[in-house]
Amino acid sequence: MRHMPSKFSALLRAALCALLVAAPWSGAAMAAASGGKTVQEAVSRADLIRLLGRLHEDETVRADLSKLGFKGENLELATQHAANMLRDPVIAGYIADRVMAVRAGTSAPMARAQGLLWGVIDQGLGHLPLVELQYYYLVEQAVLGAMPVHICGQAVRGSLAPDRMADATARAAARLNTAGLRNYYRIQLRAAQLGATRGQLKTTPKRAARAEALIFAALSRHIAQEPDAARIMDSFANLPTVDNRRACRAGKVFIDAVLTLEGRELHEALIQLSLP
Repeated sequence: MRHMPSKFSALLRAALCALLVAAPWSGAAMAAASGGKTVQEAVSRADLIRLLGRLHEDETVRADLSKLGFKGENLELATQHAANMLRDPVIAGYIADRVMAVRAGTSAPMARAQGLLWGVIDQGLGHLPLVELQYYYLVEQAVLGAMPVHICGQAVRGSLAPDRMADATARAAARLNTAGLRNYYRIQLRAAQLGATRGQLKTTPKRAARAEALIFAALSRHIAQEPDAARIMDSFANLPTVDNRRACRAGKVFIDAVLTLEGRELHEALIQLSLP
């Protein structure tokens, strides 16, 4: 059983796209940072970290967030979250290393660079304690529920482009209450720090199989209680081809079912969902 696709941070998308365009290859920002020397000669890890620390000051970040539906206290909170992410020395160092590796040709090509950078949050999720990981997925549940059906269906099937996924996630998150959004961002920051320092959580085939069995059992129990159980099972069996409404329904049932688990079983299931 494949887990539902994870969602990327729209805040990192806005800032890191700017970095990938400007920082590693050319441009006024890097010329200034390198004292007029060529990029290949002078751009260092420290230069990139300094540039990251200034990106949140660009008014386009706030403007992009406004367009995505953030306003008032939530807009201030989201803007500050972007600053916290990009100023954090551990996260900034990780991003700088990835960008330099791409530039040197020792890592992923340019087309995949953004995915690598967004993935620092996903890498850290499995290291979170249960209370934080559970809250993170409760917000993900709420975000999925707030998406338009056609977007939700594409997200569940994995056919939604990363840019559109980030935008749809942000538009739904913008409608969260401020206290909930603040806690979500706190957990997201912690996950990014853990992802930068510890990398992807390592598991074993035996542990993964146990977690998959827990998820399957929870899903089976949950579906059996639904009046349209047969239709839901058919949706899971034919997920790539069902329409958006049925795919969205299946995705919501899936995450609802997993969150019925408790304690150690819930933690193992959520860790498994957090793995690529």
